Amino acid sequence: EQMAQAGFYLPTFQIMHCAYFTQGYLMFISYGSVPEAHDIFKRFAKVFEQTYTRFLDLQKAEVQAREAQIELALERVRARAMSMQNSDELSGLVAVLFEELTKLNLILYRCIIWIFNPVTLTARMWMANSEDKENAHSYFIKKLDHPYYKAILKGWKEKKSKWVYDLQGKEKKVIDALLLAETELVELPDSVKAGILSSEHTIVSGSFNNFGLIEASGPVQQSDEQLEILSRFGKVFDLTYTRFNDLKQAEAQASEAIKRASVDRVRAEIASMRTTLDLEKITPLVWNELTTLSVPFIRCGVFIMDEEQQQVHTFLSTPDGKANASFHQPFSTPGEIAAIIKNWRAKQMYRQHWNEAQFIEFTKNLVEQGAVTSGEKYLTENRPTNLDLHFLPFLQGMLYVGNPTPLGDDELQLVQNLADAFSTAYARYDDFNKLESAKVQIEKTLVDLKQAQAQLVQSAKMASLGELTAGIAHEIQNPLNFVNNFSEVNTELIAELKEEMDKGNMEDAKAIANDIADNEQKINHHGKRADAIVKGMLQHSRSSTSAKEPTNINALADEYLRLAYHGLRAKDKSFNATLKTDFDESIGNINIIPQDIGRVLLNLYNNAFYAAPLPPEGGFSDPPHKHEPTVWVSTKRINTPSGDGGVFISVKDNGPGIPQKIVDKIFQPFFTTKPTGQGTGLGLSLAYDIVKTHGGELKVDTKEGEGSEFIIHLPVV
Repeated sequence: EQMAQAGFYLPTFQIMHCAYFTQGYLMFISYGSVPEAHDIFKRFAKVFEQTYTRFLDLQKAEVQAREAQIELALERVRARAMSMQNSDELSGLVAVLFEELTKLNLILYRCIIWIFNPVTLTARMWMANSEDKENAHSYFIKKLDHPYYKAILKGWKEKKSKWVYDLQGKEKKVIDALLLAETELVELPDSVKAGILSSEHTIVSGSFNNFGLIEASGPVQQSDEQLEILSRFGKVFDLTYTRFNDLKQAEAQASEAIKRASVDRVRAEIASMRTTLDLEKITPLVWNELTTLSVPFIRCGVFIMDEEQQQVHTFLSTPDGKANASFHQPFSTPGEIAAIIKNWRAKQMYRQHWNEAQFIEFTKNLVEQGAVTSGEKYLTENRPTNLDLHFLPFLQGMLYVGNPTPLGDDELQLVQNLADAFSTAYARYDDFNKLESAKVQIEKTLVDLKQAQAQLVQSAKMASLGELTAGIAHEIQNPLNFVNNFSEVNTELIAELKEEMDKGNMEDAKAIANDIADNEQKINHHGKRADAIVKGMLQHSRSSTSAKEPTNINALADEYLRLAYHGLRAKDKSFNATLKTDFDESIGNINIIPQDIGRVLLNLYNNAFYAAPLPPEGGFSDPPHKHEPTVWVSTKRINTPSGDGGVFISVKDNGPGIPQKIVDKIFQPFFTTKPTGQGTGLGLSLAYDIVKTHGGELKVDTKEGEGSEFIIHLPVV
């Protein structure tokens, strides 16, 4: 009805005429039958079929051409990526990427490759810009607290192959300010900065892969086809970048192997040095290793700091890497030497820059000092117009490298590694050199020491003999007193005997005669006792024949215990100690050199008597008691199937004990804890040697505050 009002009427009857062809049909509508038009219309359909078929062929050809164009662009990027040898070449790659995407009709402001650090979530980007297409550079981007940066990290985590971010308004202004002020993008050319800030709306398109993100940003939204192209570029770069990282890792391993080999050669060469003449090998060695490590340089050398002589020993290379004559300068030398020493003591690297005039002046000074004999050659050959000096510290000095331009951090690290290796090896050389120089002095000292030792040994023997003699004298005094006393008594009895006989009292006379006879037996007994003591003294005083003989070890231990005790009592009447013995009677006789073992026992007894009267620290307890010096002597025989048994002789005291820090030293010659002049330090050393010659062992068991126990172990054959 509305159509009728508008003057438009639908027909009540119409005829549709269709002419079919392969891909479809043509149709026209009439209100009546028109058979005469059918043939003509069929011919139109055939012509259209031919035309449409050609259209499809052209369309297919265009798609194929487009694909070929894309593949060619991908191949250019792939080839450039495959040819990379280091990460710096990514700048050239991103420039190629920008060009190829532009050729594929992507409208771009800039093209960026992002490489993320999975630990720190920072990134390094390589950027090509429409304002400056010739220069593409690398920039470090710290982790930013901004929605845009968070969205990038999220996209990378999810590995989105097609990603779009619309950056506009206030959000764009904030992220632009952050990037251009707080990251290395502050180093962008001014034209690029102006382009970034002038754009109020940027649509960022990208494709994430393992390495990071390929970004193409511009003023318009990329089509689905263009996003697909960007995704394909991302996959190509991901594969080539993986290979690039593998190559870098292999190169790093090879480089590390070269570094280790270089360091090992330095250590081996310097460790083989034995004389000061060998120091001429230093500078050629350093020259060769710096060359092997690909460190750029034209001069090198080593400065050895001699604190003892207060001198700097300098070894410089000739321009062709040979050793120059070494020279020596005092620490007080003004100029560079003072600065070098200051930095060496601070363990800091020292840098300096010389122009040609300064280099000439330095060389002339060396010639005047007689340090450089080939001064003219040193000046003229490979003379630098600019020289940057680098001094790397090590323990004994500084390693010097000179180059027309400053060395980078990686190169300086290589030189420092070389210096550290040099230091380790030179320390061994220096130790060897000091040992060689001390050899003559040591030999002379050894001769003097042997002479002094012989004198001290003799003194120790005489002191031991003196102590023994004092004990023997004290022992002899007892039987002599008995002899004298009984002789006086007999004199009185003989007088009484005469009186009784004169009186005729024969019974009393006989009783007195019997008393005289008893006294004579006692005089004889004590006389023989004195005789035995004298014989023992004479036997002890004779030098040892080193012949073992069966000896009653219990009797020997007891005899020398009494002799040592009485010897000390003879020298010091105030000395007193409790003696406790426990002898194993099953031991019987054992084969020893009695005089030598007697000396060992005498020394152990004297040490025990010296220590026992000294109360241990804190030896007075509550309730208080007086310290009673005591010496225990015991013997015991132990038989074992393994044959490690034998006779054990123990000498124990209740003195203060031996501090643990000196226990390992007590058997060393000349070591003593006694005050100066009271001990030679040879007693225990000689005792140890005597027991060893008997095939036995001398050990000590001590505890501070409780006392010490010396144990002699003698094997029994």
